Amino acid sequence: MFGKKKEAAESAAQTEKSVAEKAAETAAERAASAARRADEAAQRAAATSEEAERRAFEAYKQEKKLEELHRLIGMIDHTLLRQTATKDEIKKLCAEAVEYGFGAVCVQPVYVSACYSYLRKAPDVKIACVVGFPMGENKTETKVYETKRAVLDGANEIDMVICLSAVKNGNYGYVKREVKKVVKAAKGRPVKAILETSLLTRDEMLKAAAAARDGGAAFLKTSTGYFGGGATVEDVKALRQVAGDVCSVKASGGVRTAQQARAMAEAGAERIGTSNGTAIADELKKEM
Repeated sequence: MFGKKKEAAESAAQTEKSVAEKAAETAAERAASAARRADEAAQRAAATSEEAERRAFEAYKQEKKLEELHRLIGMIDHTLLRQTATKDEIKKLCAEAVEYGFGAVCVQPVYVSACYSYLRKAPDVKIACVVGFPMGENKTETKVYETKRAVLDGANEIDMVICLSAVKNGNYGYVKREVKKVVKAAKGRPVKAILETSLLTRDEMLKAAAAARDGGAAFLKTSTGYFGGGATVEDVKALRQVAGDVCSVKASGGVRTAQQARAMAEAGAERIGTSNGTAIADELKKEM
């Protein structure tokens, strides 16, 4: 009797042990499974975080590209200076400037008032009027009158050709005085002094640029685009050095591609004058 009871007790103990072991095994398996799930969840979370970071970085890069695109397009003075330009062409010029977001339109004096009418609802697009264009050999009084008339007609900026014969005669004081008088006539509107760099030696260009700067020009502008070569990267860099923190630089003449526009901007130009603005803008957009 005693032996049977002992066997029964041992059997019960064994069963209890087996049950306990199985329960422990099950608990361990569950714990391992939970750990795996937690690890998988952590991996998914990490992957999601990395993807979110990647997307955020890509969005940041795209935003910076858009900012650069708008900056470059906003530097363009959309230009039409042909003496055969019609009123319809000027109207189209203004419409394109608004559509693309150009900084300004640049036109002959006879079309300033028309541009003022076309751009009445687009104040961000400035109207630049050329003065003493394209030779620069008008008397100072004539340039002053042209400037005052342009301001009355609605011009926001004046692009004035300096007196090149004064430069060739070494009379840089004349250049400074002339620019100063035109700046006064412009009544606070930026004056861009056109140097016609392709017709000057490097020494003449630098001295003329310094005279224009000291006369109060807001921009040192390379060229009209009417006489030989136009803007070059080397000239823009040189003018940038002369301008310093006093004034800005406008590259103009022969700028026809997005690559050229970028090169001028990288050389230090803050504005770019071109009659090929829409094609340049379209090229820049394709690069996006």
